[in-house]
Amino acid sequence: MGHRANKKGSPPMKIRIASGLIALAVALTACTPTTGASGVSGGAGDVQRLSFGQSVDLASVGARLATLRARQGLSQPLSHSAALQAAAQAHADDMARTGNFSHRGANGSNLASRVRAAGYSACYANENIAFGQANTAQVFQDWMASSGHRRNILAARATQFGYAQRNGYAVLVLGRSC
Repeated sequence: MGHRANKKGSPPMKIRIASGLIALAVALTACTPTTGASGVSGGAGDVQRLSFGQSVDLASVGARLATLRARQGLSQPLSHSAALQAAAQAHADDMARTGNFSHRGANGSNLASRVRAAGYSACYANENIAFGQANTAQVFQDWMASSGHRRNILAARATQFGYAQRNGYAVLVLGRSC
């Protein structure tokens, strides 16, 4: 889906990625968001939104995470968590429904409340969000190029993950249960 260029010839909206480095103690209350920006032009000034489908190959995401983490000496692969998956999907759905690209949900939720609502008892959790990449590989490439996102993906404290996407929005939640 493209948009016309503005008067200066640049896309009307830069494709942004944002990450929250959320180091949460048992109470899960601390949040330190980091925001980055990048643009992807589809030619002739068009901005392309995430076009990959709604279904996610979680084995592929898990393998991608394992490879990225192993390159940094983190040999223990992350396991998939249905609860973290539910938290990630709820937030991707919310952002897609409202167009609100933020770590704060339309209802005021944050990562801590979404993880708790999904039934996950977290001693640690963090979240990356993205919007506008062409596919899952590009999402991860952009995250690894951003220090905050990279730090989240390579967090040694994380042992589990959930990943979801909806209509151009992608969410990765990493955690360790208590």
